[in-house]
Parts: sequence; structure tokens; C-alpha cells
Amino acid sequence: MGKTDEQKVVEIIKSAEEVADKILVNKQELVELDKRRQQTREAVRELEKNAEDSEKKVWITVGSMLVKLEKAAALKLLKNDQMQIEREINIMNSEQKLLVNKHRDLEHFSPYSGTQIKALDRKEFVALKANLPLL
Repeated sequence: MGKTDEQKVVEIIKSAEEVADKILVNKQELVELDKRRQQTREAVRELEKNAEDSEKKVWITVGSMLVKLEKAAALKLLKNDQMQIEREINIMNSEQKLLVNKHRDLEHFSPYSGTQIKALDRKEFVALKANLPLL
């Protein structure tokens, strides 16, 4: 027994709404990750700026705990955290692009042009620079 047209329409709308919800959740997660990235960047900058202070240990929060660490260890921990946050943001941005295009496909719109563009890597840029005198 086949599905009626109404059931098909409801399924299409339901799947489009599920993808739209995922898009909104990812967007909120990206905002939270960006806040964490900025706070980590500020903490790293503050520790680097005050590197000549006489204090050898600093207080930092690790999760919900307050921990006293050597400045070098705290700086290393913060930089590792910063790299991890950057990776998570890049992954979330990639997922977001795919979800937006999937949502547009479900709504029978063409995908956004330019969402699959990637930056030139170092080798490609050097080759381009060698062939174009203006760069």
C-alpha cells in the first residue's frame, strides 16, 4: 500500500524541520565555542604579557576546578585548548555548510554557490605567486 500525497508532504516537511533544528543547534554551539576561544585567547595573551612577573604559579580553571599551575604549564595547557577549540570550530563550520545545503535541497532550492570553496594551501599560493607578478 502506497503513501498518500499528504503523508509524503508531511515527511518532507518533517525532515526539513529536523535539519533546520540541527542547523540552529550547531549555530548556538558555534557561538559558545567562539566565546571559549576568545576567553582562552585573552588568557594566553595575559600570561604572555605578564611573563616577567615574579610569580611562578598562576590560578586557572580546568573544567569546574580551580587549579594552581606553573606559568609554563598553564600556558601550554591553554594553547592546547585553543588548538582543540579551533579544530572543533572548523569541524562545526564544515558540518554547518553541509546541513544548510541539505536543507536547501529538501526545500528544492539550489545549494549556495561558494560554500564548498577552500583556501589555497601554501604550495598552491607559492605557485600562483611565482606566476603572477602582482602578488
